[in-house]
Formats: sequence, structure tokens, C-alpha cells
Amino acid sequence: MSKTLESRTHGIIVYTIGHGRHAWTDFLALLKKHEIEFLCDVRSAARSRWVQFNGKVLEANLLENGIGYEWLPETGGKTKPRPEDLDRGINRILEIAAETRTVIMCSESQPLTKHRMPRANCHRVGLLSPLLRQKGAEKIIHILPDGEAMEVEEKRLLSIW
Repeated sequence: MSKTLESRTHGIIVYTIGHGRHAWTDFLALLKKHEIEFLCDVRSAARSRWVQFNGKVLEANLLENGIGYEWLPETGGKTKPRPEDLDRGINRILEIAAETRTVIMCSESQPLTKHRMPRANCHRVGLLSPLLRQKGAEKIIHILPDGEAMEVEEKRLLSIW
């Protein structure tokens, strides 16, 4: 991490969200409710069976609504990232989040499973959030499908990541 980025990581808040099966208007309402200004797409492939979440369509719709977009395939998802690529992606998220209110997005709408002892349900919780915290993010806030938000201690969760 560069010294410039390192000096800016104090106080950084990173939001997370899963697009799930939301209609575009509902998804946009979630972003607006949490005053999101920039979306980092952390899927290894920027595509979905729901056309509104395919990379180019998503980017155009976000930009039309004043929200920035960047696809960061090096952050994993369906494929296991190389450590140096993952590190570059984590640094990029922190760099953006140091300047603007940022959310990382994958497809899983629920960050946790509904098991008696909840588990990380996606890589943004099981892989990326702990690394973002290690690198200095002060808070990770998970936006839920109903618009509420939650914080968890990701390192205490069971995870396949």
C-alpha cells in the first residue's frame, strides 16, 4: 500500500451490497438510501441473468444516476484471485472509498446464511471485508435487501473463503 493511501485509510467506511433479484428501481433506491456515490463491482465476471446487472448496462444506469462504477475482477468471486491481484483490488477499493462513499457489490443479496451459527454467504463478507479491515477500513457496513444495514465481525464467521 502506498504511503498516501495508508495515510487516508483511517476513518474509511466501505459498504457492501448484493444485487440479488432486485428490480433496477429497488436497487437504485437502496444505493440512494445509503447515499452511495461509487460502486465497485467485485464479481469476477460482470454479468448476470438479470440484464440490469450486466456490467455495461449497470455502469450506464449508475452513471445516469450520478453514481460512479468500476469493475474489479481481480477481487475474486467465482474464481480464486491471485494474491497480488487481490491485493491490488483491495487497495483500489480503499483508494476510491477514501475519496467517496463507496459500496462493493456482488450478486448474493444476503451477506450471511440463515444457519443457527451464521456463515459468510459471499466473498465480499468472507474474503474481502476482513482484508479491507486489515488494510485499515474502519467500518464495513452490509446493506440488506430490505434497506436496513448491519455490521458483523467477519473474522468470527465461518467461511469457505
